[in-house]
Amino acid sequence: MTDSPLRRSLGWYRLPILVVALVTSLLFYVPFLVVVATSWTETSFIIFPPDGFSLQSYSGVLNDLEWMDAFKVSLRVAGLGTVISVALGTLGALALTRLRSRAARSWVRTLFIVPMAIPPVAYAVGLYSVSLRAEALQDNLALLVLGEALLAVPYVFVMVSSGLSQADPALRPVASTLGASWPMVIWRVDLPMIVGHMLAGAVFAFAVIFDEVVLSVFLTPIGVKTLPLQMLTASQEELSPQLTAASTLVSMLAVALLGGYSLFSNRRAARARRLSRKAATA
Repeated sequence: MTDSPLRRSLGWYRLPILVVALVTSLLFYVPFLVVVATSWTETSFIIFPPDGFSLQSYSGVLNDLEWMDAFKVSLRVAGLGTVISVALGTLGALALTRLRSRAARSWVRTLFIVPMAIPPVAYAVGLYSVSLRAEALQDNLALLVLGEALLAVPYVFVMVSSGLSQADPALRPVASTLGASWPMVIWRVDLPMIVGHMLAGAVFAFAVIFDEVVLSVFLTPIGVKTLPLQMLTASQEELSPQLTAASTLVSMLAVALLGGYSLFSNRRAARARRLSRKAATA
């Protein structure tokens, strides 16, 4: 192994740290692997080790209208909520760069991040109280979409703020000096620098919204279920392999999203390095 500075600085602590990391990984991955394994059992109930191998649970989920309707609702809520959260989070991060007062920046940053610390149940109860006073919001998904989007805004805000903090602060004054209006500065200077961070924020926002269940319990109209709510109901009514099959499918969707973003990010970084080398040799 390479004798890196980090490895030298850890000294004899390397082994305990490695053991703790391995145990932590097992605590995460072993239950997930058990869930995956129980989804292909041939029986009609969850059993581990699985009895035989069959994809009947996956077929049952994909051909069940109740499961697929719940998936479509979650997809619609997550899609709309992601668009809203990306717009609000990006605008907030851009506004933060325009504030000159350090105290004002601190307050704005806190206001955008504080939703992470709000208990979801308390937030859901508050939104539910709003829906009781607004009849127009009781029979549609509008309040659920908005509530989920606001929960995801901090993730986008943090990602985009990180991208803006890495940008050259001299670019905006130079563009303004050359006559560019502030909308043009945002469109031609800021957005091209943070598009990758916006995409990362969108991936995290989509994952957070798609998996969120507490708001769904309080805010979904009667007769409508999101996929997490359908999974919660299935776990309370009957522990069938369809539940673990649906969980596995959701996990595969998350892996596909993160893998796609990682591939895009790596290709974008490689292209940036190639352009940098060409500029250096020109």
